[in-house]
Order: sequence, then C-alpha cells, then structure tokens
Amino acid sequence: MTDDNNNEQNPFEQIFGMLFGANGPGSGQGDDKNSSGMPQGFSIDPAMMSTIMNQMQGLFGQGADSQAQAVSIAQKAVPTPDPSVSEDAERATTDAFRLAELWLAEATDFSVANRSARPLRRADWVKETMPGWQKFVLPIKENMSSALTDTLESQVPAEMKGILAGASSMFGSMSDSMFAMQIGQAVGALSESVLTGTEVGLPLLPHDTAVVIEKNVETFASEIDVDVSEVRIYLAAQELAHLALFERAPWLSAQVETALTRYAQGLKVDTSQIEDMASNIDPSNISDLSDNIRQGLFNPPTTDDQRKALTSLENLLAVIAGWVDVVVYEACKHLPGRDQIREALRRRRATAGPAEKTFSTLVGLEFNPRRLRDAAALFAYLETQGGAEARDRVFSHPDLLPTTQDLDDPLGYSERRQAEWTNESSIDEALSRILAEGLEGAGGSDAKTESEETDRNDSAPTDDSSSDDDCSDDRDDR
Repeated sequence: MTDDNNNEQNPFEQIFGMLFGANGPGSGQGDDKNSSGMPQGFSIDPAMMSTIMNQMQGLFGQGADSQAQAVSIAQKAVPTPDPSVSEDAERATTDAFRLAELWLAEATDFSVANRSARPLRRADWVKETMPGWQKFVLPIKENMSSALTDTLESQVPAEMKGILAGASSMFGSMSDSMFAMQIGQAVGALSESVLTGTEVGLPLLPHDTAVVIEKNVETFASEIDVDVSEVRIYLAAQELAHLALFERAPWLSAQVETALTRYAQGLKVDTSQIEDMASNIDPSNISDLSDNIRQGLFNPPTTDDQRKALTSLENLLAVIAGWVDVVVYEACKHLPGRDQIREALRRRRATAGPAEKTFSTLVGLEFNPRRLRDAAALFAYLETQGGAEARDRVFSHPDLLPTTQDLDDPLGYSERRQAEWTNESSIDEALSRILAEGLEGAGGSDAKTESEETDRNDSAPTDDSSSDDDCSDDRDDR
C-alpha cells in the first residue's frame, strides 16, 4: 500500500479502478479522481462487471466444497511417480504391523490392538487425511479470513463499501477458496516425504486406522541404508504408539488444537501478497490470480507472544514425539538397525526438510518438535526410575504433562509434580495451567512465582550423577 505522498493508487483502489473506473473496462470517466484516489462519478459496465464477477466466482469456487477443492489441488500437487502399492508391499506392511503390535504390547500397557493397517499411495494419504488437516488448521483459516476482511475494510474507499457489502458472500467464498488452495498445495507438497499417518504429531485419521506411505518408506530406507523390512516394522510401531497415545489420553488432541489456536492468533497475513495480486490483476485473465495466491500469505512469528505460542506448540509436539520415541525404541530392541533408524527419524523430526518448509510457507504452520531429544530424555529417566508405568503415567492427567521447565530439567520433574499435584484438580484447570505457559513465556512451566520455584528447588533431593550424565548427554546431542 502506498502512502499519502505517493501518486500511485493503493492496490485495492487499483483493482476497483480497473474494474469500475478510469483505467478499467467500465470506464468513460477519464483520469479525474477524488481525494480518495477513486475516479469521480465512476460508472459500471454491467456486462463487463457480470463477466468479471462470474470469472472470480468460478476461480474461487463460490458455493463449492472447500474440502473437495483442497483435496483436488493437493492431489495435483502430489510429486510423481506415485505408483500403486504392490501385493508384496501390502503383505509386508500387514506383517510389519502384526509384529509391531506384539512388540509394543510388551513395552506399554496402552492398547495397540484392533487397528486397520495398510500402505497408501501419496495421493491416497492426501485424500484420507484432508478432513483431519481441515480440523487442525481451522484456527489458521479463520485468522486468514479475518485478516483479509480487515484489509478490505481498511483499504477500500467509502464509495465502494456499499458494493462490498452486497458482495460479502462472494468475498467469504473467496477467502475459503484461497485457504483451500493454500492447504491443498501444502499437503500435496508434504506428501512427498511423510512416512506415516501420524508423523506430524497430529491424529489426522481415526484412532483405529494405521497407515504408512509405501513409496516414501522405500525411499527413506534407501537413504539411510537400512533394510526396508526393518524400517517398516519400526514405522509401524511408531504409528501404533501414536494412535494408542491419543486414544488413551483423548484430551491430548484438544490440547494440540488449543495450542494451534493460540499460535494461529499470532500469525499475520502478508498483505503485500494481496496488494501485488490487486495491482497486477488482468481483468481479461482472472485465472492468473490463482498462481499468486499459491504463494505464501503468512508472515512468520515476530513478536514475543507469537514466539511463545510457537514454543508452546513445539514443546507439546516434542512431548508426544518423545514418548513415542522411547516406547518404540524399547519395543524394537530385536531390530539390528533400530539405532540407525531412530537417529535418522530424530533428525528429520527436529529439522524442517524442503516439504516441511513449503508447508510452513503456505500455511504458516510448523510441526518440528525441536526438543524431541529433551523430551525423550525425560521419558527415559522416568522409565529408569519407575519403569514403564511411571513413564506412561504422564498422560493420565493434564497436570502431569511436561512443560518447558521439565524439558530443561528432566531430573526435577517428579519433585515438581509432587508439589503441584492435587487429586481435586480438574481437567479444565490443568489444561488452563499448562496453556498459560504459552502466554507467560518459554522460561517457566506454570503460574508459580519465582520465590516458590526457588523454595521448591532448594528442598528437592539430589539425583545420582549417573542418571544426570545420561540425560545431559542426550540434551547435548540435540
């Protein structure tokens, strides 16, 4: 948008000027403009107006199912080749899940049985997970819609507000379709590398549905030079462990949704993208607008509140991934290549690859649990101290969910929880305390005062040095 001293019209004045004014197809008024920059007494060519509006409605799919739009766009964006799954691969996947189920039953009491397990093509993964994506990215979609509406209201001259009010349904449809394009392009890009249905840490499919993406599994196994049969078993165990966790702790999914909502509230729509679209639009070729829309519309977190919200989301995903990491590693102790597979998976989860970066650019959302190793160190320590029961008890109540302070100091987790835990704590109260961390900063785990933290740390017992070394080594390795 230009300032008052610039002779150029602001972008939304330009687009409406082209559509309705001096330089547009409905013109006839010359270059005379009022103080707002719009043509004086501009006239509208009804036929041209109708043609353009019909083109825009067709482009943005007014009245169409935005989820169907997203699936269609995503499937077109799926990288090729995307071959069909062979019968041999189907049998191998079935066997891998059966073995993983048996091994996991020895490693955790969480139920991993009765899952429908199968391999998928990339395009199938896109189609089957899109409802889940739509659910989890809804806060971002709503944020984008509000930002677009606010931008229109702030930039469109008073003379045009009546027309905009009459076209409100079209702009609402435009906003939905814009986001359908964004999420479709993003999920299509992500399909190139995702290995399982739950790899991003979200329950995108029902709890009884376990999947692996066959083409990507084969590629990953080749890249890390491990037999694909071992990789299948390890990934099958990860998928089952994720599903079992979300089923055992149903409030965990709501926790992720709330964290995503707070993160989305801090995202800003990059209005420069919209301004470029407005200033470069060709009324005779409205379809070109879709190419611009596919560019990233979101600015990354910049304020302290935005960074805190991102930290809260990342840490929550790290806790989920950390528990799965420890449980699956224990369950797959019979696999010769488990160390190599585990390290490769840790690295890909902690750093964003090209597909993940594309997803983040298009949707403004990151799923990298950068503190996965710290979370794994915490669960490994609990397992050492109290066995699998102590490790899994973390997900019996939201009050026990690890916070940033627990990731910083795994050895003090138990003492902190003993001081804070009360049987009268409700689920809602616990969630409120945990989520408050995202607002109050990355350095504290809850609403305790500094003096309370100091008193508690002074009275906490000293842990043995060997356990401390184990956790410190794991943190240093991240």
